[in-house]
Amino acid sequence: MSEGLAYQQLTPSGMGALLPWNPGTSVQDLARQARAAALDSGCALVRGIDLGEDDFKLLVRSLGDRADHRFGEGQADLLKLDASRDKGKVVTGRGPLPLHTDGLLVGSRVDLIILYAADFADTPGSGETYVSDQLTAWDEMPEHLRRVLDEHELEYLVTERGYFPTVPEDWYTIPATRDHGRVKSLNLATAFPPDVEQRSWEVRVKGMAQERSDGFFAQLDAFLRSERYAYKHRWQVGDLLIIDNQRTLHGRTAIGEGGTRVLFRGQLTLSDAA
Repeated sequence: MSEGLAYQQLTPSGMGALLPWNPGTSVQDLARQARAAALDSGCALVRGIDLGEDDFKLLVRSLGDRADHRFGEGQADLLKLDASRDKGKVVTGRGPLPLHTDGLLVGSRVDLIILYAADFADTPGSGETYVSDQLTAWDEMPEHLRRVLDEHELEYLVTERGYFPTVPEDWYTIPATRDHGRVKSLNLATAFPPDVEQRSWEVRVKGMAQERSDGFFAQLDAFLRSERYAYKHRWQVGDLLIIDNQRTLHGRTAIGEGGTRVLFRGQLTLSDAA
């Protein structure tokens, strides 16, 4: 990889950068260049990298400070998203994950999310990660959707207690926007599809009738995942995807019945000067 190249963007809105990979590049140089591209464009994709667990941890440490970890599994420098078949596993399981902000439910600041495909084999459309250019989408959002976010509060009920053991057991309110000094952005998670039985969380608009609230989240999700704003990534072994959690939202399609999907995940917090 070299500085100053005009990288291929990943969405029509201009989000994302596809970076070329030079096998002679050190892990530290890879971290520096991919971090710069992710912070500039929302996410950076590099393909064909061979990383073991120790290499991945070195990459994560080279990118920034590990996020304040408050989850029931893994660590901030390495969590294996292994498509578990264990009953009750959602985040590390096989079902879909709606668009969301990492750290939202536990009140933890996460600036960068690092995902690496250690093993992957699934049918097209399954086990894919999608990333939404939420800043552009928010700026271009229809007024009827924007008004709800501006004038109402959002409430969450966490149902996957094993993964989120420290959060309130009843419904609780989380602000719909956040600003850690680098960029003001949406701070939310959308709803699981109605036909999905295993869910990590429930979300509603506080004080709004359930049917209307459900309709709002369905429309919001469709808008944020429209072709203009959303990039859907079909994994290959060796893919590295670094996501700016302040500029984007991300989610996952369900993993196929016979699919294999093992991603290493790291979470980082950057200094305010970053």
